[in-house]
Amino acid sequence: MGLDVHSAVLADNYIQQWNIWHDQRIEELTSPHGYLAPTSITWVADGESKTIEGIPGRWSSNEDVLRYEPDLLASPAVTNAGNIIREAITFKPENFGEQALAYLHFGDIRIEVNSQTDLIHHDAHRFWIRIKDPASPSRRDFRGIGQFPLDRKWHIKASFSRSHSGDLDVHDSVVKTVLQSYPVLGYVEFSYGGQHHSLVVSNVFGHASIFFSDETSGKESYAIGRVLQLDALSLDDLQAIDFNYAINYPCAFSIFCTCPIPSKRNHLPFAVTAGEQTPADEAQY
Repeated sequence: MGLDVHSAVLADNYIQQWNIWHDQRIEELTSPHGYLAPTSITWVADGESKTIEGIPGRWSSNEDVLRYEPDLLASPAVTNAGNIIREAITFKPENFGEQALAYLHFGDIRIEVNSQTDLIHHDAHRFWIRIKDPASPSRRDFRGIGQFPLDRKWHIKASFSRSHSGDLDVHDSVVKTVLQSYPVLGYVEFSYGGQHHSLVVSNVFGHASIFFSDETSGKESYAIGRVLQLDALSLDDLQAIDFNYAINYPCAFSIFCTCPIPSKRNHLPFAVTAGEQTPADEAQY
């Protein structure tokens, strides 16, 4: 019996596209090395030498260079790009602000090597090593994320103006000893409630990101704020932003993160009742 196309219910494309995005968001978050997988973070200051429980080898920092010395007797061994590390390797950041330096592996475990700018000594780095384990309790026991009801009113006409000044978007961090700074790509301009608003768009490792807070922050949504990602390749043609795609910071899910706190200029003086709400298993600092 053939399908009666006249009686078929057409799917709402806007809803379908959001559902696809949401499924992809959950898949990324719950992936083996997503932000439910961190189990520790180890900071190594200048002059310090440390080991990490369960990971062979030793880490040390000296004059803005991080050094890893492998344990040659360990089995399995720590690898870099699939190759066993058989001698000491070093990492030196090329710039300031948060910077990912390497992903090493120890079996199924990912070892993320990073640096950030010291809060007091802005010309110095603070190194940290984060362990992500696919068997982490947070990943195993994940209960999902609450969402505000999908509402088209939060798809708002907007425009983008590019910055050519070379400014940095400087943030405090949930880790009190470091600053985070990212190049400013430009500004999103829009109107809501009869008022004009402007949000800074930052270049975060090639991603066009808006860190923002609003009047739901610390109530229905995560306390420090949320993140809205834009298409970095289409910024100059931007016609709208959609807060239904606002997501939680990684630090909403794990205490082993170093998220930037939105600046006051990216606070919206109204309640954005769209996007992700505070996770059911919010990380407790």
